[in-house]
Amino acid sequence: MVRLLTAVAGLLLAAGPVLAQTGAAGIDWSAAGGDLFGRPTVGPAAVMGGAAPRLPELSQPYMDAIARAADRHGLDRKLLHALVIVESAYRPDAVSAAGAGGLTQLMPGTAADLGVRNRFDIQQNLSGGADYLARQLLRFGDLRLALAAYNAGPGRVARLGRVPDIEETRNYVASVVDCYLMLTAGRGGRSARDCRAREPGS
Repeated sequence: MVRLLTAVAGLLLAAGPVLAQTGAAGIDWSAAGGDLFGRPTVGPAAVMGGAAPRLPELSQPYMDAIARAADRHGLDRKLLHALVIVESAYRPDAVSAAGAGGLTQLMPGTAADLGVRNRFDIQQNLSGGADYLARQLLRFGDLRLALAAYNAGPGRVARLGRVPDIEETRNYVASVVDCYLMLTAGRGGRSARDCRAREPGS
C-alpha cells in the first residue's frame, strides 16, 4: 500500500509542471462530451440569429365568421376551415349533385334539423356545419369517424364502428385531415388540391 501511494504521489508531482504551464482553461474538454466547466452553450435560437421561430398567423377567407361558429361549439378553428376547404372551397353558393349547399354543404333535411333557415347565408351555414361536426365528434370521440359521419351519415358509421369502405368517404376524410395538417403547419390554401403534402424542398 505504501509503495502504491508513493507511486501516485510521484505521478502527481511529475504532472504538476505541465498543469502549471497549460492551466485548466487551456484544456479543450469539448471532445470528451461537453464543456467541463459549465460555460453556456450556443442554443438553436442563437444559431438562428436570436429570433424564436414563429408560424404565420392563419389567413383564410371568412376568418371572423368561421371563428364565431367554431368557438361557439368548441371546435378548433383550423378544423372548421379544413372542412370548408374540402366541402366547398370557400364558395358560399356551392351546390353538390346530391343537393347539399353552402360553405359546409348542408343537405336540406340536415339544415332543417339544425335550425338553419337559409343554407346559403354564410353565418347560418357555418353555424349549422359547426354544430353538426361537433355532434359527431362528441358521439364518436374520434376525428376520422366524425368526419366519416359528416360525409356518409352517422347511422352508417355507428353500425360499422369504422370509416365505411366507400372511396368517396375515405378520400373525404383523408382530404380534411390533410387540409387541417396544412393549416397547422402554417400554410394556407383554398382547395383540397392545395392541401396535398409538399415534396421536401418544394
